[in-house]
Amino acid sequence: MEKKHCLRYFTIADYEKEQKWINDMSRGGWNFVSTNGLVYTFEKGEPGEWSYKIDLPNEQMTEGEVEAYYRFMEECDIEVVHTFKMWRYLRRKTASGAFSTGNNTYAQLVMVNKAYGLVGKLINIFLVLFAAIILLAAVVEAFAAGAFAAFMEGLALGVSSSAIVALALIFVPISHRLRLRMNELVAELQVKE
Repeated sequence: MEKKHCLRYFTIADYEKEQKWINDMSRGGWNFVSTNGLVYTFEKGEPGEWSYKIDLPNEQMTEGEVEAYYRFMEECDIEVVHTFKMWRYLRRKTASGAFSTGNNTYAQLVMVNKAYGLVGKLINIFLVLFAAIILLAAVVEAFAAGAFAAFMEGLALGVSSSAIVALALIFVPISHRLRLRMNELVAELQVKE
């Protein structure tokens, strides 16, 4: 079977663009197979045969509940094509109908909220990790002398500077974009009422 590899990068805030792009590829006859977050693999197939949706399980669900949820999806003719980190790439035959819920705006809001929660969780993990490295470097520096102490001081300064830059340049803009999208969807829900 003919395969195609595409190099693309989407942040967590771009999942809607990623989903649209995968569906556009499907309409062009390329069925999504997998991704590592940078390289996407597709197989040649019938144009528009499959519709795709990206899903993020609710983090409050246990592993058993997540498994049961996706088994239920399979019973509804929706299959998990690929799992990458926490993302699940779902597909169903286009002839079976599009992915939909009773209130699409509400479903989008739930998904954006899950992504926003995941970004917040990642920010907290990075803050704890960087704080632990800085604390460890400070403890070692307190008991060390000479060149090693100077090295540890530089390491602590470098790690703390890197942490601030990483959070400011990567996670804050992603979090901001997700928050703006949440506000758009909430406003849309309010107009519908």
